[in-house]
Amino acid sequence: MEHSSINVSSDNLDTNTKQENSVAHNAHVVKLDSVNDIGEKYDEKPYIDPDIQKKLVRKLDLRIVAWCSLALFVNNINRYNMQNAFIMGMDKDLNIDSIAYNWAVSIYFVGFTIFKIPGNIVVARFSPRWILPSVTVLWGIVDCLISTCRDYKGLLVARFMLGVAQSPLYAGAIFLFGCWYTPSELAKRVSVFAAVGMLLSGAFGGLIAGAISDTLEGVHGIASWKWLFIIEGLVSVGVGLVGFLLLGDYPHNTRWLSPNERNVAILRVKGRDIGKAYFKRSNWKTILENILLKPLTWLMIINLACLFFGINLMLNFAIILRDSGFSPSVSNYMLTPLNGFATIVSLVFAWTSDRTMDRAFHIAALQCFTAIWFLVLAVVNKGNNSIGLLFVGAYATAANSAASCLGVTWTNEIYAVDNDTRAIGIAFVVAIAFIIPNFVNVKTWLVTDSPEFWLGKITCMAVSFASVVLTIVIWFLIRKQFMLPKSGKKSNHEERK
Repeated sequence: MEHSSINVSSDNLDTNTKQENSVAHNAHVVKLDSVNDIGEKYDEKPYIDPDIQKKLVRKLDLRIVAWCSLALFVNNINRYNMQNAFIMGMDKDLNIDSIAYNWAVSIYFVGFTIFKIPGNIVVARFSPRWILPSVTVLWGIVDCLISTCRDYKGLLVARFMLGVAQSPLYAGAIFLFGCWYTPSELAKRVSVFAAVGMLLSGAFGGLIAGAISDTLEGVHGIASWKWLFIIEGLVSVGVGLVGFLLLGDYPHNTRWLSPNERNVAILRVKGRDIGKAYFKRSNWKTILENILLKPLTWLMIINLACLFFGINLMLNFAIILRDSGFSPSVSNYMLTPLNGFATIVSLVFAWTSDRTMDRAFHIAALQCFTAIWFLVLAVVNKGNNSIGLLFVGAYATAANSAASCLGVTWTNEIYAVDNDTRAIGIAFVVAIAFIIPNFVNVKTWLVTDSPEFWLGKITCMAVSFASVVLTIVIWFLIRKQFMLPKSGKKSNHEERK
């Protein structure tokens, strides 16, 4: 009897053990009643099935990152096609001089900045799935209408409206990435987003402009620069329509996730320090305190502005080449390898940044390298560089593109204390950081200074060195936990403690 009893107990023990292992293995299929339930179990570090996680991340990459990257691609083609149109005859048709050209470029950022924060609030409070594709269709229409401008004043109005329409996308996409990806994944996705959207757009923008200049000049009585705006605007409309099919909102309410994928998506965000408060709301007092009253905010704005200054050589590269004796089409084509190289550099440093979980020292090293090259370009023959040095310097300063991507990723992580603070913080910092260089450029990157651009190069050198210092200061403040943004509410498991 005793022997039989022992056998029964052993069988029961084996059965229980198997059941426990089964429960542990299938934890990802347990129904999660709400996001708060996960917050209560945060400290338990729930099991996440690696196969489901891999499938989820692949799906997110193919839908959210792919579409956002494509949207930013057409966004930047529409935003930065002014230098292409300028050398294709727009300057003569609209009687635009150097000052007028720079204002037409810069007025875009007035509309962009004014509506950046309201736009990101709308994205965070409502539905990214509907808002982001809608604004993409809208700016495509506006870009098409630029072809109808008959004078400088009409161009200014159209560029302002283009900035308004495009303002929610960049910060809105960064915000959306932060709702889905872990810190070890985020920089790579932001860099792919920025590289495809900002750098490859420059590469293909040059090819598109060159092809249009060669083949469509005067077709149906329309100048090639007008065809440029029409074609690129229609492409944006098409991309926006595709976005309605591909995009999702948040882990808890995206329809194209399976139940298991949804549970894993929520666990991934809640199961890490930076994500504890991603689904929490905060009051306006806390939001304003986290943004306006934190010295880190203003340091990040100045630092990001310094980072954005560094892309000016790339933005004016076609104009420099044209004024150095190259044809307009060749000048546009030369943007392709330059932006392609910048894309590769950005992806490489994004990978090393994610792998080492470092932002600050990557940014500082890249900016130091960039500053040295701007110094060389400025002092050698007072900026009137040989073609060889110009090309080497342009490719060397392309390292700045990687630093810009990492700077935006860093901003997303700093403000990840609650949903609203993160949305508004990203928008506020990026919007002001974008507009500062563009108004300074009105005086420092005058088209009439081409091809030397001495003042522009020396300015980029100075702000790049300044960025090195600012980056180290910001890193030190974060390490010392000095006046960092804080959540205004406590999660359930924190309140119990």
